[in-house]
Amino acid sequence: MTAKQETTVLKGAHVIDPANGIDQVTDIMIHEGRIAGVGEHIIADDATVVDLTGKYLSPGWIDMHVHAYGTLGFADPDTVGVYQGVTSFVEAGGPGIGTLDEFFALMTDLETDLYVGPFIRPLGLLGLNFIEGDVRTLGDVPITRWVDTAKQHRDRIRYIKCNAMGDYGPGTLHVTKGLAQILGVPLYMHIGEFQLQTPDPVLAYEAFKIAEKGDMITHIYHGNLGQIIDDEGKIMPVVTDALERGVLFDLGFGGYNFSWDIAEKAFAQGIVPYTISSDLQQFNVIRPVQSLANVLSVMMHLGMPLKQLIECVTVNSAKAISLADRAGDLSVGKPADITVFEIEGGRFELMDCYTQTRTADKRVMPAMTFKNGKRFDADMTRGQAESNWFLQIAEDHIPDATAQLSERQLAFLGKLGTALSETDWELSSAERLDIPKALELQALFHRVREQSDLPLREALRAVYDSFVDNKFTMQIGLFLMRLERPFALSRMAEMAAKRPHLAA
Repeated sequence: MTAKQETTVLKGAHVIDPANGIDQVTDIMIHEGRIAGVGEHIIADDATVVDLTGKYLSPGWIDMHVHAYGTLGFADPDTVGVYQGVTSFVEAGGPGIGTLDEFFALMTDLETDLYVGPFIRPLGLLGLNFIEGDVRTLGDVPITRWVDTAKQHRDRIRYIKCNAMGDYGPGTLHVTKGLAQILGVPLYMHIGEFQLQTPDPVLAYEAFKIAEKGDMITHIYHGNLGQIIDDEGKIMPVVTDALERGVLFDLGFGGYNFSWDIAEKAFAQGIVPYTISSDLQQFNVIRPVQSLANVLSVMMHLGMPLKQLIECVTVNSAKAISLADRAGDLSVGKPADITVFEIEGGRFELMDCYTQTRTADKRVMPAMTFKNGKRFDADMTRGQAESNWFLQIAEDHIPDATAQLSERQLAFLGKLGTALSETDWELSSAERLDIPKALELQALFHRVREQSDLPLREALRAVYDSFVDNKFTMQIGLFLMRLERPFALSRMAEMAAKRPHLAA
């Protein structure tokens, strides 16, 4: 990574900018973080010149489905952002209305632009140790709070997400659609039942019926219950009907949601995604997803032309989530969000979510990213570091970050420990996730924080920094449930006891 230069000229790359009809070798000038010129043989006095001969250059990639926050998120989301060619991404459902305040307080210091598509459940997505079942787990839908929050954070909320899975029935999809209409944002629906396999009704098909023009359906090539093809390999009529209405299909590769067999049959019948997203999360960053670039390589192997690939992760994504005013193209005056990449030749194994592989003779590989004119050299290994995706509780030592906690934060930890000592909880497990208890612990945390008059970010970081070495951002009620009660109370008391030893 290098510091932003006042003027930079990127020379000799093959520029692909579908929004502006550019598909040729040409130069790009960046001045003070914005696109200042596009054309051949640009010369600027005192500019930093970067020779990109032999490489491709496009508008910065947009990944509209990642998990940067919450139970599925990363310690360092930029590792799957600017370090992998992505300049903007959307947190797809990590927070709900009950945790959006935590999300906005924490996710403020990334290099990659982070937007959000909140989930209909107040806590947001609960992770793989939760089975979608009883409709009551979706809690309340506080319309007034949703409206006020959306108004306050209009610039960051891009859609509302729900899952067409579980045995809730289609009513929850209608409720989420109604909320999306109230807030004036698109509906974004996950399809593909990989948990309960409830056959009637198949909610994927209900999702296709409910979606309207501009709404988005993700995981279109999944191989679970509710596939887009029938038993004879033909596209389901409900799918083509939705496409004709203007519903947008998103790839959403994910850990359970892409099948080579389904994709190849659908692709042959003209069902291609409007947008390409990764659904990157803790549980799939090693494989099968790895990166948005890997997903683009998969789609290239299916036969999608390079220009169309770039269109899906630039202008199409920008239009779908209303970012066209700031991203998706290289128009003069726009922020200098740029992805430089190569098409590497060789033999590459590309895996779907069902351990099926295909061997490709080329792949997409990012080389560098410019975000608002600031350069980041690609590093495709950072995202796969265990410390980035595996949340490990520091049981045998106190994390180094606690040395930076203020006296007010340490006092808060003491008060929180005292309050927690008055309630019981058990570790959450794959068999049982006590949502009411998680909500109780969350409410207790916020009550103590308000009594302490401590900013939300400082209170959250005080807890996380006391228990983990890396900056994970799980919803606070769920995080507290990850801790053994005696250990949690002991550690908070130990932290609070540090106060008298602080320097005056």
